[in-house]
Amino acid sequence: MNIEQLSTMTEADLQATADRHLLIIDGQYTSDMEKQYHVSQAQFFLAELDRRKQTQERVESGKIADRDYKLEKWVIWLIGAELVLAVVGLLFGWIEGAKQTKVLDQLNQSGAATAATLTALQKAQEASLDTQQHTLDNIITMNNALQDQLDQNLTGAIQYGGGMSGNGIYRVNLDNNGKDVLSLWGNKFGNNSPAMKKQPTILNPGDSVTLDISDLIAKAQKQQGSSGLNIPIELYLTRDDGTKYVAKGTILGNGYIPHMTTTRKQW
Repeated sequence: MNIEQLSTMTEADLQATADRHLLIIDGQYTSDMEKQYHVSQAQFFLAELDRRKQTQERVESGKIADRDYKLEKWVIWLIGAELVLAVVGLLFGWIEGAKQTKVLDQLNQSGAATAATLTALQKAQEASLDTQQHTLDNIITMNNALQDQLDQNLTGAIQYGGGMSGNGIYRVNLDNNGKDVLSLWGNKFGNNSPAMKKQPTILNPGDSVTLDISDLIAKAQKQQGSSGLNIPIELYLTRDDGTKYVAKGTILGNGYIPHMTTTRKQW
């Protein structure tokens, strides 16, 4: 099979071809070498099927990211407008305060008038404080909404990007499919303690990091067996602004990680 033939195969063809190789493995007259060959062939077609799905997801994620980018610009513009209005309100309040002070000086001889003026001034200041507090609350709400949007964009940023398995060697490649630069500080497999680094691995958009999980798979197979093997994995990440995230997924017996989810979380 050449590249042109592979590119013309539909997802159903890829799935059927992988199933056909897997069925051959169960044959009682199949040698170990033949089994290994058919396993590698099944993995090849499944990897191609997964690559096509990831490509489609990247296209859809790109459209969503473009839409979110436009919304973010509107949010930033609104925050700027709120800040301008707050500054104008403060300046207006300062001018009004100066005028009210002058009035108080003029009414200093009349106790009753002075008391009435002080009452009015107190109400005006309370109203001004309420306005400023409302403006501050709106700014905080918008900032939280922007942070939530950024977190949503990172939900599917870290994903399985391929790997190698066979002869007791298992390696997985994890790709940064998002638009943000991420720093990888450590990881955790199963019930093991987290393994942290003093200096992080920088993952620019499109970069990959390779993890050797051979010993982990071998130990898990002894404890759980090859069938139904599931090993939880966690990656400890930060964005450029220091916000911490945890990417979680599950390693299957063949080293494949179906899907990973990245959420904002302290570690």
